[in-house]
Amino acid sequence: MEIQNSLGFILNTSAKLMKRRLDTELKAGFDITSSQWAVLKLLSCEEDLSQAEISDKLNADRATCGAVIEKLMSKGFVTKTLSKDDRRSYKVKISPKALAILEKMAQKADEVNDLAIQGLTSDELKIFIKCLHTITGNFVK
Repeated sequence: MEIQNSLGFILNTSAKLMKRRLDTELKAGFDITSSQWAVLKLLSCEEDLSQAEISDKLNADRATCGAVIEKLMSKGFVTKTLSKDDRRSYKVKISPKALAILEKMAQKADEVNDLAIQGLTSDELKIFIKCLHTITGNFVK
């Protein structure tokens, strides 16, 4: 099988292209990366998560996630407070500054997703997403 027809190659290429486009859109409009966006989006849905919880939920390396959080702190998009439950841990919270522009950032992310699924019917998209969940589940057992 040629590499261009390999599932891993196609998935990786698609993911890289989507990430690159999202990075371009978010950098131009908000001076953030797609990794920073993922943290903000997660924190907008789930408040007061630890760095470990964020990295686990995003399936990201903890050290890398820590660097992303520090960058978001320097931009005033998140705050960190000492955990009441564990004095060795911090809770991360999205800031009002980030919440004020979150919807505009979400629009950019939606535009990139819409571009990615052009040409797919809603039924094809449902099947595709189901297949991706199955593939992911095969590695997370």
